[in-house]
Parts: sequence; structure tokens; C-alpha cells
Amino acid sequence: MISLFFSALIYASLALCVLLSYRVAKVVNLSFGSIFTLGGYLSVFGLFITPIFGAWIGLLLHIGSKRMDASKATIFSLGIAIAIEEALRILFRVENILLDSRIFYFFGYKLVFEHFLASMISATFLILFLAFELKKPFSRLKLKVIEEDIENAELYGIDAEKARAIVLVISSAFFCSIGGLYLSGRVISPTIGWLYMIFSLFIATIANVFREKAYILILPISFGVCWLV
Repeated sequence: MISLFFSALIYASLALCVLLSYRVAKVVNLSFGSIFTLGGYLSVFGLFITPIFGAWIGLLLHIGSKRMDASKATIFSLGIAIAIEEALRILFRVENILLDSRIFYFFGYKLVFEHFLASMISATFLILFLAFELKKPFSRLKLKVIEEDIENAELYGIDAEKARAIVLVISSAFFCSIGGLYLSGRVISPTIGWLYMIFSLFIATIANVFREKAYILILPISFGVCWLV
């Protein structure tokens, strides 16, 4: 049950990134899967570099797609995903890599330390975002205006482009960081991240049905989906 809860925390935070990218940045970010994988490969050199590389990719996506509509931006993100996969194949020259991990016991349960750390970071990310949602009504209102119509947001003096850049940079950095942690102890390949992205996208899609309550309900939805799977 503890392992299930930790997994639900991680997937909820990843789904939140997917949902924010769709609602604020107006792009179904298909590069998330490859960014997640990139984090695993980069963890070989050190976990501290994973958010840096993730952030740069998010910024690249923002700059390259900011003049595109949603469909073209999504295709552009797919191009970035394919480029990352091919770069990993060329640079590492092997199809599969086994990542090291550390084992510890949590109330008698055997856990991978990196997975536990990923769940704690995910929990912090979710709590901070929910605090933003519940405690700052003006900021929440600006976010809602951007979600509904970017052009109207600009008319009201809201810097939607800045908000878009922040969402893409932070979400990409987060995906890369969690990938570096959550793939520890696993045999990874350049395509392994797609599974995690699709699962997160599935949770985000269900949450999006609830519109204004989507952000609040994303954790229980994640827990329910993880429990059923």
C-alpha cells in the first residue's frame, strides 16, 4: 500500500505538469516521455544536472513553438522527443543501461531510496501548487484567464507568454528530475519514458474532465488509476 501511494504521488505530479502544459502553454507536450528518459541517462553523471537539461529543453520548446497553434506546437514537441531519443542512441551507443539504486527499509517495507526521494519531491510539488491555487485568488484568476483564452489574457494586461515559458521550463525540468530518480534500479532504453508519459497523460485527461476542480482532484484520480492498474 505504501508503494502504491508513493507511485500515485509521482504520477499525480507528472500528470499535473501535463495538464498545465495543455491548459496554459496550449501544447500536448509529447517530449515529456523522452525528457523523462533523458533524466535516467543523465543520472549516470549526477542527479543535479537533470533539472538543468530539462529546463533548457522546456525553454527550447517555448521559443520554437510560441508562434504556432496548438496542433503545430504538439507536433514540434514530438520532433524534440524523437531528437532526444536519437541523441541518446548516438551518445551512449547501447540500447539498454542498468541504473544503480540504493535500498532502505521504511517501516519494514523495502524501498528504493531514489523512488522514495522522487515521491517526496512530488508531494512537495503538489502541495506548493495547491497552496498557490487555494491561497492566492488573484494569481489563480490570472491562470484561469490564460487557460480560457490567451488573446483575452493579453488584452487584460496578463503576460501569457511569460506564464507559458514558466510552465514549459518548470514542467520539463521536473519531468527530467523525476526520470533521473524513478528510473533508478531499472534497465532503461531510449523509449522507456513513453510509458510513463502516456500513463500521466491518461490521468491528466481524466482530471481535465472536472475543469476547475481538476488540479485538486488529480491526486485521488492518480491513486484510483494506480490502484486499478
